[in-house]
Amino acid sequence: MKLILITLLLLFPQFSYPQSEIEKGVSRGLEYCYNFHWLQANNEFQKLIDKYPDDPRGYHYKSTIYLWYYLSSKSIIDYNNFVKYSDIAIDKGKSLIEKNSNDDLVLYTLGTTYSCRAMVFAKAENYIDAAWASKNSAEYLNDCLKINPKRADAYLGLGLYNFAVGQIPSGFKWALSLAGIKGNKSLGIHYIQKAANEGYLSKTEASYYLSQIYSEVLYNYDAAFTCLKQMIKKYPDNILFNYSLAVVEIKMKNPLQAEKIISKIIKADESDFRELICFSNFIMGDVYFKLNNFEAAKEYYQNFLNSYNQKDYRGIASYRLGVCFEIIGDRNNAVKYFNLSSKGNMDLDDDLFGKRMGEIYFKRTMAQSEIDVLKASNLIEQGKFKDAVNQLAQLYNAVKTDRLKAEINYYIAEASFYAGSYLDAVRFANLSIVYNGSDATWVKPYSGYLQAKSYKQLGNYDEALKVLEKVEDNNNYDYQNKLKNMVSSLKAEIKQE
Repeated sequence: MKLILITLLLLFPQFSYPQSEIEKGVSRGLEYCYNFHWLQANNEFQKLIDKYPDDPRGYHYKSTIYLWYYLSSKSIIDYNNFVKYSDIAIDKGKSLIEKNSNDDLVLYTLGTTYSCRAMVFAKAENYIDAAWASKNSAEYLNDCLKINPKRADAYLGLGLYNFAVGQIPSGFKWALSLAGIKGNKSLGIHYIQKAANEGYLSKTEASYYLSQIYSEVLYNYDAAFTCLKQMIKKYPDNILFNYSLAVVEIKMKNPLQAEKIISKIIKADESDFRELICFSNFIMGDVYFKLNNFEAAKEYYQNFLNSYNQKDYRGIASYRLGVCFEIIGDRNNAVKYFNLSSKGNMDLDDDLFGKRMGEIYFKRTMAQSEIDVLKASNLIEQGKFKDAVNQLAQLYNAVKTDRLKAEINYYIAEASFYAGSYLDAVRFANLSIVYNGSDATWVKPYSGYLQAKSYKQLGNYDEALKVLEKVEDNNNYDYQNKLKNMVSSLKAEIKQE
């Protein structure tokens, strides 16, 4: 036995050492990445390339630096650099697999490389290439886990694949299934959770994706907040994590906390993350808009519109900027931005809403009663629920249109819910559900959702599910995609009770 061990050590003197050295280098590089120390990260990965030119990992992880850059900058230079190093990683990985098809570490690296390519190709709107990259990623990662079920890092790529495919509308899934692309959203979330809990190299990345799923899909803001706070404690200089925390703070009705975070990001010298800085201006505009500080809000919305050259969220930013000018008495600029509210991305709920409302106020001024309702509803966004109820109740008798009365009842229901007065929330939501006007079609389905959510808090699960079935019968209303996700998430929560 001793002779066999000595022989193995003599025959394979380079096996255990490079593996350990490369893993340490990768780990150091990733730590630099998560702390936004990009020069040091690049140096670590370049050292691996120089010392181990036939190993795919140095090239793969160096490519991920340009992935981070490209997702924020959409620069063709960053795109080309990503593809360059990603191509090399794939070539090196495939060469090693030809020699040893059971190397789970190489299979994992190939699967992760293809997963990154899917993200970049999707950002570049090369959706066919993104789909095939996703399929290749899933195949390599599944093969990896067949050989080594304990390599939990592989579950991140599989989780993202399943989640992304699972989110695609059912009407399009048949086309993907013909190409062998199938996914399950719940399974995807489970896999990402597994990578976040048990992963080594992918643990931080998986935790971040999980925080976004909590925030954007499951609407579990407490879980998202906890996840992000833990990551920021370890990586305080990561402006992406901080930005995401600010967004969650807004959703949790803490705009002043969001303001503190965003102000630091806007001042940060991060030229390679221009898009993140642009959207920080947009978020700061939202913060001041919700605080009823329209003079301050307009400055940040203008910064966003002047610095961001894509369509996403230009519609809603222009609309809200128009509202700011309208409220401060500058009708000429208000008309200008109401007109520009149609220039957004019509695949986004926010931009669709901005376009619709912008077209209304382009033709006429906002009534003072509309402005008053907006300001009172913003008290909810500030976490001042009782103040909101009091102001909205006073406004109810003063407004003249059925639309505004329905909106006020909805907002009182919303404020009551957040204040813990669930019976009041049910009652006022019910008053809004009867509204059938064409000028605020969102009121009825959103009131139903709020009523169902209140029933859940009261323990009346059967009634909650009945209301949700009625909500699903609605169509062609503002923020329809968002509400579909909210309804799906709430139904899953109720069934788990």
